[in-house]
Amino acid sequence: MKLNGYLQRLIAFTLLLSMLPVAILGIFSYFKSSSDIQDKVNDGNMLRLKQTQMTVEQVLKTVEHTAVRFANSPLVNDHIDVSLTPHEFGIVGDLMNELTTLSGGQLQYMDPVLISVREGWAVSDDGLSPMADKIGYDELNYYLERPGQSFWISEAGDPFTGSQAGDINLVIKIPLNDRNPSGLLLVRTSSGDVNRHIFKSQRSGSIMVLDHQDRVLLSETELAIGDNAARHGFFQDIQNTGLTSGYTESDVGEERSAISFIESSYNGWSYLSIVSIDDITSESRMIGWLTLVICVMTLLFTSLISFFGSFRMYQPIRSLYDLSAQMTGTTAEPLARGGDEFRIISERIQRLDMNRSRLTEQLDRQVEQLNEFFMLKLLHGEIPRKDIGERLHMFGYDESTMHQCVLAIQIDTLEGTLYEEKDKDLMLFAMKNIVTELAPSQGLHACMVTGHSVIVVRGSNQSSKEQFLQELYAEAETFQKEIKHYLKLKASIGISRVYSDFEQLPLAYSESVEALKYRMKLGYESILFIEDMTSGGGNLAYPEQLENRLLDAVKETNADQAVTLLEEWVNELFRTELRIDEYRLSLVRLLTQIMRIVQDTGESLRWQDQENKSVIDQLFELNSRQDILEWFRDTVIAPAVTLLDERRGEKYKSISDEVIRIIHEEYDTDLTLEECAARLHYHPSYIWRILRKESGISFSEYLAQHRLKMAKQWLEETEMTITEIAERLRYNNAQNFIRYFKKMEGVSPGKYRKQHHDPDAS
Repeated sequence: MKLNGYLQRLIAFTLLLSMLPVAILGIFSYFKSSSDIQDKVNDGNMLRLKQTQMTVEQVLKTVEHTAVRFANSPLVNDHIDVSLTPHEFGIVGDLMNELTTLSGGQLQYMDPVLISVREGWAVSDDGLSPMADKIGYDELNYYLERPGQSFWISEAGDPFTGSQAGDINLVIKIPLNDRNPSGLLLVRTSSGDVNRHIFKSQRSGSIMVLDHQDRVLLSETELAIGDNAARHGFFQDIQNTGLTSGYTESDVGEERSAISFIESSYNGWSYLSIVSIDDITSESRMIGWLTLVICVMTLLFTSLISFFGSFRMYQPIRSLYDLSAQMTGTTAEPLARGGDEFRIISERIQRLDMNRSRLTEQLDRQVEQLNEFFMLKLLHGEIPRKDIGERLHMFGYDESTMHQCVLAIQIDTLEGTLYEEKDKDLMLFAMKNIVTELAPSQGLHACMVTGHSVIVVRGSNQSSKEQFLQELYAEAETFQKEIKHYLKLKASIGISRVYSDFEQLPLAYSESVEALKYRMKLGYESILFIEDMTSGGGNLAYPEQLENRLLDAVKETNADQAVTLLEEWVNELFRTELRIDEYRLSLVRLLTQIMRIVQDTGESLRWQDQENKSVIDQLFELNSRQDILEWFRDTVIAPAVTLLDERRGEKYKSISDEVIRIIHEEYDTDLTLEECAARLHYHPSYIWRILRKESGISFSEYLAQHRLKMAKQWLEETEMTITEIAERLRYNNAQNFIRYFKKMEGVSPGKYRKQHHDPDAS
């Protein structure tokens, strides 16, 4: 079998799985052993360093103790302020003997000197001598000014006059505890003498001692005595730790070294142990090689097991690969280099799952469509009773459901919304989706769009019908709220009676749609139970008086009064509890009366709308009281009043013109309003109103003005006498004519004629 695809990765994984623990264990063992060895070396170096410190400080403390005892002796305190001369050899001899005793301590080289600062003499192993021969002025002042009564001084740096680099001096002020000492006891020794007391170890590494000024005092390294350690990097690393004792790593020379350090609280000296890292890890490297050999042998063994075990584990995968090829109808082609059996198997399974999902989706869609189709036919009563049970069982309905009810949801209006009439179907499907999401799936038989409604068929097994109705009302409120929230639409819901049998759903459907028609009384966003809507009715109290007044206002073309009376008529009509057919009958009666008024004029109006719906169809589609008022006002009353007003204006104009013609032709007769009305077959008051409306003056005023016009014309153009003119114009006597003429023209008829025949006479 070729090592392709998953088998390669399986072998690689098992090898990695076997190698990784061994490698981790080997690396851990190596570093753990190296760390333990280094910790032990560091602990050993620190112990060695402490032993060295204790040894050196024990020697120094022994010398200091002996010197202090000598400085406090009566021999020294009695003669330190005495001026000694060579003649006082007894006292000098005693002092020399005591100083010799100091030299016999643990240090091989010691040079004790007793100095009288006030008297200027010095006593040493060489006898009595001037103070200046034993100590320089600078050195003396340095010791006197330094605080403390007893201290060790290193001259590792720049030695004083007469001293050598590396000298270590013990200085004791005499007398002790005196601020103004009169003498000094100076014990000189060398760093080499102290160096022989340092602990010598078989382990590699070296010891270094620094004085209180960080100068090399004792050293087994390449650093010289007196060298300033602060100039070297390793000392800076020690300072950076901020500790008085501890461990750090740094470069000393060209090697990486481990440094253990202690700072003495006795004299401020620092003790350093420096060991090369390579020397420490030499044993660790041997352990590392041994660990590597063991790991390699273990890896070889586990690799063989991984290789043969992988072949056994791969067999089921290969079988699954071949089976998936058979199920998808593809050939089990050989894997390409680097191919992935699981990827190919996954693709084949996904292909199978996609095919299954596609088939399931198509089946579900068809089942859902068939379910809706079945429910629509059931609601419309198109399924025979004998087939209902079988169909219900086929579509998974529970025939034992105790209560059935139908809800019809309709959009109240699209006015004032973002939608147009063409968007109505889309909004109905959006409402259907909202209702489907909100309705409880347990009791939702169907939710579908039919006509202008969303129909919801609900069922329940609750024992109480009243509780089921309360639940339906709560759901209806939720439907209205969410439709208004998401679609910004107002909707009303009609709810049928509750039935116990699926065979009664056609009746429930018609009841739910019928309940919505009562919106014309209750208005928009109503929840209408058919039981509540049909509980009253039967006592029709038609507002006939208001109707007569409304019709009179229409006849008189008084649109404002007609609209006001229409509102009163509608309010009066809906104040009575009637059935929907009774409301509609009353509305049709009013519409018929108005249409008859229009038809009596010999004219007709176009009552169809843009969709060629009849006026009755338009009336029956109205959903609310406000819709009814607006429809009657805009569609019926306003056009009727306009038409009647136009017809009346034409008629008035014709009558007015006929009256004026008679006046113009018969002004010189005993013409009266009654005679004109009789000739035109109208009532005199009707003729009077028409002439007044058309000309702005009454019949008598118009007749008098025309006669005056003719009188002026005759005065200007004829030689008729005033009496003749008065008689012809049917005045009783000439004086009445003269008074009327003068009243209207401001002059008498005679003067009027004279003014027109002789303009200069005025």
